[in-house]
Amino acid sequence: MKVDKNKYLEVLQSSVNNLLNHKEEVNALNVFPVPDGDTGTNMSLTIKSALKEVQKSEETDLVSLSKATARGSLMGARGNSGVILSQYFRGFSNGIENLRDFTTEEIAHVLAQASKTTYNAVMKPTEGTILTVGRETAEYANRICKKESKDVLKFLQDVLEGGNKSLNNTPNLLPVLKEANVVDAGGQGLIYILEGAVLALTGHPVSAQEEEKIETPDKEVARSRGKLSTDEIKHGYCTEFMIETDHGDVDSFRNKLQPLGDCLLVVGGDGLIKTHIHTNHPGKALEYAVELGQLKDIKIDNMRFQHEEILLKDELEEMREKEAKTEELKEIGFVAVSMGEGLSDVFKEVQVDQVIYGGQTMNPSTEDIVKAIDSVPAKVVFILPNNSNIIMAAQQAAEMSDKDVRVIASKTVPEGVAAMLAYNEEEASDDVDRIQEAMEGAKDEISSGSVTYAVRDTTIKNKEIKKGDFIGLNGKEITVSGKDLEQTTLNLVKEMCFEDAYMITIYYGEDVNQEDAGKLQEKLEEEFEELDVDIIYGGQPLYYYLVSIE
Repeated sequence: MKVDKNKYLEVLQSSVNNLLNHKEEVNALNVFPVPDGDTGTNMSLTIKSALKEVQKSEETDLVSLSKATARGSLMGARGNSGVILSQYFRGFSNGIENLRDFTTEEIAHVLAQASKTTYNAVMKPTEGTILTVGRETAEYANRICKKESKDVLKFLQDVLEGGNKSLNNTPNLLPVLKEANVVDAGGQGLIYILEGAVLALTGHPVSAQEEEKIETPDKEVARSRGKLSTDEIKHGYCTEFMIETDHGDVDSFRNKLQPLGDCLLVVGGDGLIKTHIHTNHPGKALEYAVELGQLKDIKIDNMRFQHEEILLKDELEEMREKEAKTEELKEIGFVAVSMGEGLSDVFKEVQVDQVIYGGQTMNPSTEDIVKAIDSVPAKVVFILPNNSNIIMAAQQAAEMSDKDVRVIASKTVPEGVAAMLAYNEEEASDDVDRIQEAMEGAKDEISSGSVTYAVRDTTIKNKEIKKGDFIGLNGKEITVSGKDLEQTTLNLVKEMCFEDAYMITIYYGEDVNQEDAGKLQEKLEEEFEELDVDIIYGGQPLYYYLVSIE
C-alpha cells in the first residue's frame, strides 16, 4: 500500500470530516446533562489545526507530514480530549519513523506508540476513557497482525471493529458512564477519526456534510471593522428616546419618521412609545416626537465617531502589545481564563495581566495560551485555567514557553480568584515556590458550585432529572435540581455550606437580570444571617450562577 502526500491528505481530511459530521453526537455524550458538552468541538478544532499544518507544509515524505500533523494538533489542542489527541498524533509520528512497507505488524507498532504516548501524557490515567480505547485498539491490532499479514485493508477494518468493541465496553470500566448510559465521548471521537482514515484507505473517503462555522475571536472581529469606511454610513446618528403620551396611533408616527432614516423601531404600550432610528436629522425626529407628548431617555450617538473610536482603540491595543514586548520585565505576571465580561473584570482587578476568553464550550487552544504567556512582560508567569478541561492545555503551553511558567490547577473561577487574592505584590519575595504554594493553598480552601439546566432526561443516584430542570452542582456532582431557579440555587448553597464558612459569593450570568440577582441576595442574607453575602455580575454563558463559599 502506497501513501504519498496526496493520499495522506485525503486520509487526514476524511478523518476530519468524519469527526465533524458526528461532532454534536460526541458533544452530547456528556456524563451529566449539563449544556456544555464540548468534547466533539475540542477534538474537531484540534484535528482541523493538524490538517491545516499539513496543508501548508512543503514536505512530501510521510515522516515529515506526520510530524506536521503532531505539531499542528499540539498548537491547536483544546480541552483535555484535544490535548490527549495531540499526544496520540505525536506517538503516531514517532511510530511512523520506523515504518517501511506498511505491513500489518508495522501498523500495529504505530498504533501502540500512539497509545503509549497518550498514557505518558496523563499523570493519573483513568480507564474507560479515550486512553483505554486507544490502548485496546492497539493491543487488538498486535494480536491479529500476523494472522492477517497478507491483506492490510482487511486488517485495518478488523482493527476498527476491535476499537468499536473497546468503546462499547467503556461503561463497564467507568461507573459514571454506565449510570448515564453513554460511552466515553473522547473514545467515540477517536473511533470516528480512525474510521474516517480506514474508509479513505479502502477507497471511500468521507465528505463533509456541511461547512463548519468557527467563531472568530473578538479581537479579529474588531480589527476587521477597519475595512468599513465611515463614508459607507449613510445615516450617522443613532437616535433613541421614549415618549410619554396618550396618543395611541403608533403606526402613523412610524410612517412620519420613515423618510428620515433607517433601522427604524417604534413600539408602544401603557402610555409610552419607544423609538429607535438611524438618521442624519435627529432634531427633526425629536420635533415630531414632541408633538405627541413628553420626551425622556433621549440618547443620540454619532456612529461615525464611534466607529473611528473603535478603530483607534484597536490601534492603541496593538501598540500596547508591541510595547509590552520591549518593556523591562517584571518579576511575576499572571494569565487567567475567563468565560464572561464581568468575570474578566474581576480578574483584572486582582492583578491578572492577560485574560483569555474561554471556558465551557470554548476552551482556548495551547497556542492561545502560549501567546498570552508571551504577551506578559514578566520573568515568571502563573496561569489560572479556572476549568478542569483547560489544565492540560495550560500545562502543555507551559512546557513550550521559554519563560518560567507555573500552572495553578484552578478548576473553577472562584478557585482562580481565591488564588489571586493570596498573592500580595508588596509582600511578594523572590521565592516563587512559596508564592505558588500560597496560591495553591488558597485555591483548595474554596468550595465551588454552579447552577445550570439539564439538556436531557436522566437519573443520577436515583434522582430523576427532566430536560429543562434547573440543576445545581456541588463541585462536579449534581446534588440538587428543581423547577424554580432561585429555590434550586438556595438549596445548592445550603448543600455546600460548611461549619466554619464566613462568606458566600455569587457570580450571576448573562441570562440573569440584576433584579433577580438582588432578590437572591436578599433570600441568602435572610437564610445565612451570620455570613457575608456578595453578588457580582459575571456575565458567563450557560451557567446562571457560580457559587463560592469560603
